[in-house]
Amino acid sequence: MEKPSVIERFGGLVKEESLTCLDDKSMMPHACMLEAIAPFSGYYNDVRGAMKPIYLFLVLDGYYPLEKIVRATLAIHQIIKKPFDAAAGSVTLFDHTCEVIRIRDLKQFDDIRELQVLYAEHGFNYRKKMRKISNDKGIIKLRKFFYLEPAGDGLYIDRAQPHHAYFTIPRVLEFEEFREVTKEAKYDTGILYFDAAYAWFYEDKGIKEMVRVYRENLTLDKLKAIRDRYLTVMK
Repeated sequence: MEKPSVIERFGGLVKEESLTCLDDKSMMPHACMLEAIAPFSGYYNDVRGAMKPIYLFLVLDGYYPLEKIVRATLAIHQIIKKPFDAAAGSVTLFDHTCEVIRIRDLKQFDDIRELQVLYAEHGFNYRKKMRKISNDKGIIKLRKFFYLEPAGDGLYIDRAQPHHAYFTIPRVLEFEEFREVTKEAKYDTGILYFDAAYAWFYEDKGIKEMVRVYRENLTLDKLKAIRDRYLTVMK
């Protein structure tokens, strides 16, 4: 049987998460780091007892181009031979924006110190400290690659990350409007328990606007139902 085709696209994603500054002596000193303490809260806040993934953010002292982050990440993968995923991005808290490297897919939390040291050796400087942050809402923007399996009718399954899928929407939404549309969409009790983020990718000299859906055991029928509800609210 022929394998489903997977497309690679570059784009971005924006979401809101509760963040906390980590202060742990086991980590690299004078290197500010944030943790998303409730990742995918739109799902896990309603589904109790599930294991939440680890999402960490190395806070950088200044801006670094995407190609520098990608090259460093590729080199570090060759050194440590441990699974992790990194993406360039920014975090906005209290009207202040910091550049970050988002880290996920760590098998052990203790592996983060090794990554801190290796990124520093590849020329990245960390912000030494920042305002005390504890369970505060931040806006996270990522510049990333998507690895998607088209499922027809504007639906995509993420083949790099389990429980992730996407659907296209007909127009751009500013993030505040996206939040309101998501809130309204969730009033439909038939599509309970999912987390949403706004996403997009570049294709054919244009941009495809999307909603990212996170839900364990997400079926194509459930994704379609969520998409249909969003389209109804957007009208």
